[in-house]
Amino acid sequence: MAYTVIRTDLLSGTDVAADLVSLRVYDADDNQIAVENGTMVELKGYEEGQREVMKAVLATADSKVEDCAIVASEEVMYDERKKNLDEFVNEAGAICRGYIPRSRNIYSITKEGFVGATAPTEVGAEVGLGAGGKLDADLGDDGTVYGTVMAIEIAGRYTYYVIKIA
Repeated sequence: MAYTVIRTDLLSGTDVAADLVSLRVYDADDNQIAVENGTMVELKGYEEGQREVMKAVLATADSKVEDCAIVASEEVMYDERKKNLDEFVNEAGAICRGYIPRSRNIYSITKEGFVGATAPTEVGAEVGLGAGGKLDADLGDDGTVYGTVMAIEIAGRYTYYVIKIA
């Protein structure tokens, strides 16, 4: 199974520490779950007894962007059989790195970061937040725009969709 690959092109968290968070992702039943890089999560405050690790759930179309973070952990794979970035997933219970999305920030994800792995086909397309923390190429009924596809780039074995946050 291929997972989302992310590039943190111009996310402010790369040089503004205040826009980085440590988080752990939970499901609706409060169980820790695995999460792909590039996934949008909604922050729910700090874990009990923690000052650094925040509790997060997968974002939905109803999530407010100002309450969200983009998961983008370093791809460290302990299974020596795994060599490619698309084989990496943050395991259940792992503390993940999250970037707070800011207006005009730019990052890139592969098609797996979109609902149903259906990426936009053209530059200038608008995307919204979808189910499961994925971006949605179809804005749906409410038409809330999360960002715009600025470019579609092929780099090595991956095709990246460059997203500029609205």
